[in-house]
Amino acid sequence: MLKNLSLFEKIALAYCSVFTLIGFIWSYVDHDSFKLYYVMEDGFTEWSTVVFLLIGLFVCSRRVWLLKAQRPLLFLFMTSLLGLFFFFAAGEEISWGQRIFNVESSDFFVQNNAQGETNLHNLLLNDTKLNKVIFGRGIGILLLLYLAVLIPLYKRKEGVKNFLDKFAVPIAQNYQIAAYVLLLILVQVLMASSKKGEMLEFAGSIIFLLNVAYPYNKANFTAQEKG
Repeated sequence: MLKNLSLFEKIALAYCSVFTLIGFIWSYVDHDSFKLYYVMEDGFTEWSTVVFLLIGLFVCSRRVWLLKAQRPLLFLFMTSLLGLFFFFAAGEEISWGQRIFNVESSDFFVQNNAQGETNLHNLLLNDTKLNKVIFGRGIGILLLLYLAVLIPLYKRKEGVKNFLDKFAVPIAQNYQIAAYVLLLILVQVLMASSKKGEMLEFAGSIIFLLNVAYPYNKANFTAQEKG
């Protein structure tokens, strides 16, 4: 299943696997140092997440440029929207450069953000972080529907296939589906750390990038040669 992958796919998968396993083991061996050094703010996992998210932004932007004359407006709009999601997620991950440029938070974020930073995903809703409600449970439900419902229907129903292709939905390959499932089991289920969300963001961003850049329906995102 993996022998036909591109060099980038192999490197990204290896990177994701090795450092997710390191984080998982480290969290059990010495949880305090794991939190202090491995999943720290502006640390290795956070910046890795940002880099892969920005690569996703590049993939979507390049795709829109190459397909602008070959795909309808809806397809280009949805691809642009996905690119904006990558950009937004990367910005949120580093609090829009607040710590880099030493910018103080406004009173609203000081009072309503769990970390006192200028970002949305750490806003508090009844003492619960927004990312646990939307970026945790919400994305978890969407991922389950995507893997268990949409992908099987895409492969079996021509109408569903045409609909999803029209909306520029990248369909995960089998190895990407397996990676999603293994990540959920290893981190969401088996990992006991209070910082497992950071590990989910790290590994999830890599798998999602591969899902978008190397989808099962890659022909739908490939420009046709002229002539």
